[in-house]
Amino acid sequence: MWLTPTKSVSSSVALLILLVVRWSHSVLISPQEANQFLRRHRRANQVFEETKQGHLERECVEERCTKEEAREIFENDPETDYFYPKYIGCVEKFGDSEKKKQDLITCVHNIPDQCSPSPCNARGTVRCEDKKGDFHCHCFTGWTGANCEKDVNECTRNNGGCEHKCNNTIGSYRCSCHDGFMLVGRHMCNDIDECQDASVCGTALCQNNKGSYDCLCEDGYVYDNKSKSCVDVDECQSGVCEEECLNIPGSFRCFCDGRQGRKLGRDLRSCKPITPCMSPSLKRNPRSLYLGRMFSAVPVVRLRFRRRVHTGFSAEFDFRTFDSEGVIFFAGGHLNSSWIVLAMHQGKLELQLKYGAVSRVTSSGPLVNDGQWRKISVEEQGRSLVIKIDREAVMKIAVNGDLFTLKKGMHELNLTVGGVPFREDGLVNQINPRLDGCMMEWRWLTGEDTSIQETIRSNDNMQCFSSEAPGAYYPGSGFALFNISYESKNLSIQMTLRPLSGIGVLFALVHQDKVPLSIALSDYNPTTEEWRDFILVSVGDVVIASSPAPLCDGESHNIQVTISGNQTLLLVDGQPGRSEESEYTTDVFSHSSTFIGGLPDVSLVSTLVSAAYSGCLEVAVNGQSLDLDKAIHKHNDIRSHSCPLLNSQL
Repeated sequence: MWLTPTKSVSSSVALLILLVVRWSHSVLISPQEANQFLRRHRRANQVFEETKQGHLERECVEERCTKEEAREIFENDPETDYFYPKYIGCVEKFGDSEKKKQDLITCVHNIPDQCSPSPCNARGTVRCEDKKGDFHCHCFTGWTGANCEKDVNECTRNNGGCEHKCNNTIGSYRCSCHDGFMLVGRHMCNDIDECQDASVCGTALCQNNKGSYDCLCEDGYVYDNKSKSCVDVDECQSGVCEEECLNIPGSFRCFCDGRQGRKLGRDLRSCKPITPCMSPSLKRNPRSLYLGRMFSAVPVVRLRFRRRVHTGFSAEFDFRTFDSEGVIFFAGGHLNSSWIVLAMHQGKLELQLKYGAVSRVTSSGPLVNDGQWRKISVEEQGRSLVIKIDREAVMKIAVNGDLFTLKKGMHELNLTVGGVPFREDGLVNQINPRLDGCMMEWRWLTGEDTSIQETIRSNDNMQCFSSEAPGAYYPGSGFALFNISYESKNLSIQMTLRPLSGIGVLFALVHQDKVPLSIALSDYNPTTEEWRDFILVSVGDVVIASSPAPLCDGESHNIQVTISGNQTLLLVDGQPGRSEESEYTTDVFSHSSTFIGGLPDVSLVSTLVSAAYSGCLEVAVNGQSLDLDKAIHKHNDIRSHSCPLLNSQL
């Protein structure tokens, strides 16, 4: 019973020894011989296993074997110790009856093979190796454990060799890259240049960064991901300006209300008070009467004289003016009765009179609009009116009638100074009644009216400046408005000025809420970004010509602006300024109103300078001097023909 398997095993072993001996006699063999040897070796093992299974079936299945008999089959203790208890279990379970023999055979045959069924984790195992009473699971890379059941986390060691991110997976791992990078090979990451795609930023500038990219816009713009374009930032919504803010493409511009005496600060955001650069002599004479106080041309003084006894008319006063035209005084009854008007016309005294149906105009004597004080007198002498200048008669006019009107036994006479008590079209000779003149030491009807003196002393606006020069005076408030026709595409503006401040509007054309043309003094040029005194010629808020102009020196200066088509020439005291290339049209000029010395209530952002001009100024447009007495509107504080001297000129 025991000899047969021993011989079989011995034969196999002998064959193996023979092969080894043969190999040892030939150290160097050909590949073919080596291949044949390996095949024979595998076949020997197979034969050995088959022999062992055959012995096992004969010894322990067909018959019941003891542990010693099993030991002779396996020829080692570990396998025997592993086999025999399980073998007893198979016998007890299936017995040795014919009916269950096949189950017993299967049960017994499976006992020696530690890998059947395989105890190894199938997913992680390359193969299961049957050992003597044991087994060994050979794991795939990425698995570990006795049964290859544990996943190896490769990422815990040196990040799995990954440059960026290591992602552990079941039985393996995978490298990945941060956004903006791409995997090269299995471990390395290279930056992706997203800017190679021209559409990635749309109309914006694409800048590639390590792992990313930026869509860049110019200052004042922000990138919009939806439209892939740069959109303007409205900085005005964040309150960047102290007063008015204008958002412009890519930037913003702050404005201060010059009409309230404020200008833009050097930070281009805050507002500062406008300060004068020169000091005028604004001392007034409380015993003087200013005739040009009311632009409406209504008289500045109204008097009524009543006499029980008829007396002749007489008036005497000191008079000074630079104005060539206007009413000095009216005396008489009413429009349809007898009256006289002493006026200025073409620089000389003019007497208009009406006695009933008789009307007459007489002008004679020297020019008196030279700013010198003269004593003027008008007196009834019999049936004549005698007008004297500095006590010398210059006119003697025969009259037939009486200036006084008899009412209820009283002789009455109305007297107005600086205007007439009726519409100006009622004058015999049509003149502009507005007169910028000064009167002192007046005596009406040989007596002094003390009530007028008290009124004048209490009201500075009724008083004259003590010292004056020719020219229009702008106090830094208000403006003069003219209705001038601009049919030609050519425009010429000449100005003579002596400014008291370095900021202010000299000339402007206004159409609705827009300022299509402005000539102004400014201490900042937004085109060159320079802080110094400038003359700016602008269309809206765009400078079309400029010149540095330190004009605050107490001297008179000449400015000339000539516009022909879209060409602009600026001359300051004969020196050409800088002209900017721009496209604008002069067509809107014909629909515009002309403002001198200031602006109406237009939006601050409609022009660069909104402050009213302060100082002396004379303006001519297309060769025609502008007489402020002929304006459509003039602020009462603007003096049309007289300007105070500077303190330094006294």
